[in-house]
Amino acid sequence: MKQPFGFYYSPAFQSAQLDERRISLLPSLRALSGRIILFMTDLHASAFFPPRALERLIAQANALQPDLMLLGGDLAESARDQAESLPLLARLDAPLGVYTVMGNNDYHHTRLGGRALTDCLRDAGIATLIDSEAVIPVSGCRIRIAGLDVYDRKTRAASPYFADSDERDLRIVMAHYPQSIPLHLDECAAPPQLGLAGHTHGGQFRFLGLTPFSIGFERGRQSHLMPPSGWTDRCGFPVLVSSGVGVSRLPFRLNVPPQIHRITLE
Repeated sequence: MKQPFGFYYSPAFQSAQLDERRISLLPSLRALSGRIILFMTDLHASAFFPPRALERLIAQANALQPDLMLLGGDLAESARDQAESLPLLARLDAPLGVYTVMGNNDYHHTRLGGRALTDCLRDAGIATLIDSEAVIPVSGCRIRIAGLDVYDRKTRAASPYFADSDERDLRIVMAHYPQSIPLHLDECAAPPQLGLAGHTHGGQFRFLGLTPFSIGFERGRQSHLMPPSGWTDRCGFPVLVSSGVGVSRLPFRLNVPPQIHRITLE
């Protein structure tokens, strides 16, 4: 998707650019046709993305009326920011649930007020997938979501993802780091049909087609299979690397607008 030129000052966030994609299903998954998955990542709640900005984002997401919401991690910058954002994140509304993976920033504050972050997220209606799988029954079919832990931790699932899968399963693998997806494909008993990742912010700054990744940023953490942003089929199935919503280090984006994704199954 071609990115428009622009300067995006994150504290003044008004709305994210909506990327829309349709995913074709096998005939055996016809019952899932018309279902909507909303993917958002890298909110980075902080002074750079304050509560009023998060409120606008959540209102925008809910207005799209998704059946399922998936979050790609890095929800907040600090424990304080996370605690402030939880009542707002609890407003996310999707009948099939809200699921997240952990981002590298999330591991900076795994406890809030003496409680595990994952428990606090659960109380806000958000299930955290850490090297684990969620199975969601839908009209005789199942949406199966494998949530990978962050790349730096180099952990592996206790048992294969998508075990005993059949043609009635829609298999999704979700990670914070894009390179986690090809790295962990050997842990899938059946091939995924959709991959979702974030972390990169699309470079956060783009000029003349160049981003920090073009000049070696995080070189040791990148995979030649994964672009800094956008859709790719290099893994053998559609994978989205989202530019995300928030910011890191500096409170603005240059030529990389904040972005959320509505994926319609058909």
